[in-house]
Amino acid sequence: MNCPGTNFTTDEKTEITITRLLYLILLVGIVLVIAKNPGRCWLLLFLAGLLVTSITIRRAIIYDSARYLFLGKFNFILDFILIFVLEYNDNGFFADIFYLVLIIDASLAYSTVFTGGITLAGFILHGFERYIRFQQPTSNFFVSWLLIDLLIFLGTYILMIFIRYQIQQKEHLRQVMIELKIKTKELEKTYQKLKEAAMELEDITVLRERNRIAREIHDTVGHTLTTVLLELEAGERLIPLDPALATTKMELAKSQVRKGLNDIRASVVMLNSGHETLDFISSIKSLIHETMMHGDIHIRYQIDKLPLLTPQQEKALYHALQEGITNGIRHGKSTAFVFNLKKTEKWIEFFLQDNGGGVEQLTPGFGLTTMEERIKELGGIFSIDSKPREGCMIHISLPLQEVTNYAG
Repeated sequence: MNCPGTNFTTDEKTEITITRLLYLILLVGIVLVIAKNPGRCWLLLFLAGLLVTSITIRRAIIYDSARYLFLGKFNFILDFILIFVLEYNDNGFFADIFYLVLIIDASLAYSTVFTGGITLAGFILHGFERYIRFQQPTSNFFVSWLLIDLLIFLGTYILMIFIRYQIQQKEHLRQVMIELKIKTKELEKTYQKLKEAAMELEDITVLRERNRIAREIHDTVGHTLTTVLLELEAGERLIPLDPALATTKMELAKSQVRKGLNDIRASVVMLNSGHETLDFISSIKSLIHETMMHGDIHIRYQIDKLPLLTPQQEKALYHALQEGITNGIRHGKSTAFVFNLKKTEKWIEFFLQDNGGGVEQLTPGFGLTTMEERIKELGGIFSIDSKPREGCMIHISLPLQEVTNYAG
């Protein structure tokens, strides 16, 4: 039963039980009344049929719509009239049971106040009928009957209010269980989404770490192998001309290999520890001088007095210079570079120009792609320009940080 006007609902099983109880009481009452009054059976059967029809209309139609719920209250007036007539024509007082049916019906559909009004109205009508039935009854006899009837009516009202409360609690518990199941399903879905998000995050983390390691290996090994190759090529050319100098080149190549191994070990330690420390300007100058020492390469450079950069900025600029020189030597066959690192009002500007062959259409490889990714991650700007026979120009701009210390 769903009565929107009273905020009282029951599940289907309870509704069926209540309906069966009401019609069982009605049936028992009708059978008793007709059995006690066989001479008036058709009249009583007709009146009882009207009563059952009225109650059925109220329960099947009126109670299912909040719009028509108020009509049920007027419908009770018709029921009272029918019961009063039934009771008046009943010699055995079994028609009294129909008042109890109204109390039960009202208690499960309307408020306790309205149900109390139905109980009181039924008690008054029943008392009035008794008064008419027993013309001028003795006071004690009449009062005794009224007290017994009062106990019956009041007891039925209290019992139904208690049953109503129990049904409400059961329905409330059922609603809580439904909400709990819904919340549980929502939590399961949320947990599944979090689990999937965690797996995606783990995949992203693994991919980033893999890319980071790949960058470190490329930056560390690539430049070292390039300088070693330069030394070996120079030594190979000098073997027939100047064996002593060729031997020196081979020794330099070996020292570069050792340095490369040490750099790899240092990178592994750095990756494991998570700390990346770099004496930036000294490392830049060391990279330039080592490149010139191990190959027939000339690098003209100018490094301004710079503000204190973040470790990420220093690393990005260092590896940009390393990758730029390596690419210039390996792919552009460059023999000379011009490098500038200066500070403007809002930027750190990086310029690297080589005298290599250049290309018409530049296709960035892993090194240049990694370089660009690092710069953009730091909010910087990366550009590269190359033309045939005009070499290659790398330009990087990194935003300045709010710092007060300087290094140079």
